[in-house]
Amino acid sequence: GIEVIDGKGGAMDVGKKYRGSLERALTQYVQDKLEGRTDLVPERVFITHSGVPDEIIETAKAAVLSYQNFEEICVTRAGCTVSSHCGPGTIGVLFLYER
Repeated sequence: GIEVIDGKGGAMDVGKKYRGSLERALTQYVQDKLEGRTDLVPERVFITHSGVPDEIIETAKAAVLSYQNFEEICVTRAGCTVSSHCGPGTIGVLFLYER
């Protein structure tokens, strides 16, 4: 996966590569990013995608809520730049954390 980390000036970096079905990879991705974190800002989380089936979005929502009871989950479509570079089936979870 691609990560954008604010501490690196917003630079993109290659993160862990996930294997298996999209549902399995998505569940593992969310676990890797959210499990055990106590610094998440609970007001809002974004699930952003470049075109995935509704079932995958629901899987992402359930996975996110299993780690943090966010007050609002915003589902958004990725813009043309992300969509054209990453292609269809791309999905990500965007969140804020306290420093």
